[in-house]
Amino acid sequence: MADVRVWIAIFVGSTLISRAVCAWIAGGPVPRLLALVLAAGFAKGLPVTSHLLALGAAGWLGTAITLGLRAPDPTAAQAPPEPPQEKPADGPSLPTPEQLAEALHKVADPHAHLAAVATALDTSTDRVREALTAAGIPVSGGVRMGGRVSTGVKAGHFPPLPTPAPDGDVAVVDAGQSNNNNEEEYVQDEKNPNRWRVLRRV
Repeated sequence: MADVRVWIAIFVGSTLISRAVCAWIAGGPVPRLLALVLAAGFAKGLPVTSHLLALGAAGWLGTAITLGLRAPDPTAAQAPPEPPQEKPADGPSLPTPEQLAEALHKVADPHAHLAAVATALDTSTDRVREALTAAGIPVSGGVRMGGRVSTGVKAGHFPPLPTPAPDGDVAVVDAGQSNNNNEEEYVQDEKNPNRWRVLRRV
């Protein structure tokens, strides 16, 4: 394998030297080619021409090997590509409509600020806002809570807190309307965001 690497180094290094010579000639083709011809003719007329040729070949070979070994090894096994990294989730998951309803009713005084809801849910106000928007619950500015005014949800826009009921029954509750049955599950009405369908079993 080492012999193959040396031969490859000679090829790569010779290519680099040739490119350098061509680039040098391209900088002034006529005078530089003329200089090379005159130098070759002068060297040919010397009694030590064969020694000069041998010295030049040895210098070329040594330089080519040095340059080739410094270049990246084309025979080296390439490392397999790294698997794509999954993009981390942007913060905590959104609160569910049920969690929002519980938190809104829990902190209400009489309305609920986003910061208070976020604290109750142990999340950020941005995630609370996203969850409220996804659930169709309006977010308003100038909401009063505990004597302070800030961005939040007015009490009239709170989703209901249904209670568990006998299995199998299904009821429909409007936003802000109480429900005396036990909670099983409730979902938002697609046609009317302020209307929630409370699913109960009997």
